Amino acid sequence: MFLYVWFFILGTIVGSFVCLCIDRLPLGISIAKGRSFCFECFHPLDWKDLIPIVSFVLLKGRCRYCQKRISIFYPFFEIFSGCLLVFLVYYETQILKALLLFLLIMDFIVISIIDHKWMIIPDICLIWEIVMIICLCSFYQIPLIERLIGLFIISGPIFLLNCFLPDSFGGGDIKLLCINGFLLGYRKIVVAFILAVLFGGGYASYLMVQKGVNRKEHMAFGIYLCIGILIALFWGEQILSLYGL
Repeated sequence: MFLYVWFFILGTIVGSFVCLCIDRLPLGISIAKGRSFCFECFHPLDWKDLIPIVSFVLLKGRCRYCQKRISIFYPFFEIFSGCLLVFLVYYETQILKALLLFLLIMDFIVISIIDHKWMIIPDICLIWEIVMIICLCSFYQIPLIERLIGLFIISGPIFLLNCFLPDSFGGGDIKLLCINGFLLGYRKIVVAFILAVLFGGGYASYLMVQKGVNRKEHMAFGIYLCIGILIALFWGEQILSLYGL
């Protein structure tokens, strides 16, 4: 039990850093340099203002310096991150694999939120994901030829489609499919893409019917790709076996 407490604390720390990435990356602010600051008054924050969950409670949800409300998203996400890491460590027998999956999911969350709000997928997130994928490959026994085919089986045709129909897919979406094709192999990346199209298409239909959104408007697709990839990663074999594949 004591070990799980430490993993929860570690998860909250990573979750706090993820929030920083979500705030800074779209604005081009370095995530490695410079002190954290309040986005309302721009006052630098002390260490006692940055303790995950605890600082929010002690400060009663307000900035120490300008008294502006701090979004409830931050402590809730830190709690979620801690619980997620504990769950993965419990679910996976190999702690290293659980940690890598946790970091991969955190990266997907950064990609999803930034893509949804700003319609971009930062390259640094994709580079970080490549590192995670290289480390994770040893835990998933997929033949190298399947991984190599997976690199291009979806991303290749979509890239060509973009040449004829500019902006039909974002460049970040294509890169995301390419690098995760290596992780999943060609069979599971197809499953991931189909799921993403179903989820994304369902939400687009809802927007057109309920919100009156024009069908020609662009929609962030990264979040649906991330969901599809994660489902394929955890349950891809079961989905394939349902269809005898």
